[in-house]
Amino acid sequence: MAFASGKRAYGICDTCGQRYRLHQLQEQWDGFKTCPECFDPKQPQLEAPPVGADPEALLNPRPDRTEPSAQSLLVNNPFLTTQGSAVITVFEDNHGRSTGDKVRFRNVDSFDGFTSSVIEDPDGYAITVTANTTTDILNYNNNTYTFTATSGTGTAGARGGGIDCTVGPAQTLLPLNPFRTGSSGANTVISVTEFKHGRTTGDTVRFRDTEAVDGVTTTVLEAASGYTITVVDTNEYKFTSTGTATTGDVTGGGDSVTAGPV
Repeated sequence: MAFASGKRAYGICDTCGQRYRLHQLQEQWDGFKTCPECFDPKQPQLEAPPVGADPEALLNPRPDRTEPSAQSLLVNNPFLTTQGSAVITVFEDNHGRSTGDKVRFRNVDSFDGFTSSVIEDPDGYAITVTANTTTDILNYNNNTYTFTATSGTGTAGARGGGIDCTVGPAQTLLPLNPFRTGSSGANTVISVTEFKHGRTTGDTVRFRDTEAVDGVTTTVLEAASGYTITVVDTNEYKFTSTGTATTGDVTGGGDSVTAGPV
């Protein structure tokens, strides 16, 4: 459709109602055609730039976490024996432990009738804590507990154990992916890496917090009865599982596997 040029046409301002030449009227942002005196430009606030959602994710965050239990260094000669008794008192400042907790000692020197291998039993010891009579951190009961050694008795009653003794959970955190399957097939033999494990052939070990590896499920790996192990060297042992390996010679297990007593 063709339109006339309108050079001499008149138009009425939509705001003031006065007559002007049509070509003098200007169209506003709201569709009105107004004279130069009534022309109202659009306010900048009505054309706010688009704003995206606020970013919520952080680059390389460092969130809080539950720290795994670790070995604690004990005081010099932390063990105190009683003549003729297998009960040993342990000095650990402000230990916060409870009766029934299981702990494992490491780096112990033989002393007063007890060998280091007995004190460093990989299965650990259940401890007894005397009821605290005060919250004073210097109180004797807050800094000691006792356990009964599996072998030996105190010769004279003395302190000992050396200067590098440590104590920690009976369940030991293993390195990343500590399992390696043997040949494929049923009842696969699985090798386990545990640095300085201190275990002996015939010990029973139970694993926890595992991930399936090479077709062997966590249910098999975490059998409640544990597995009888055969020691390979100071950092490795193996056991015969009830699982079936799919490929064989595969490592895995995850990053939170622990080994300890049944």
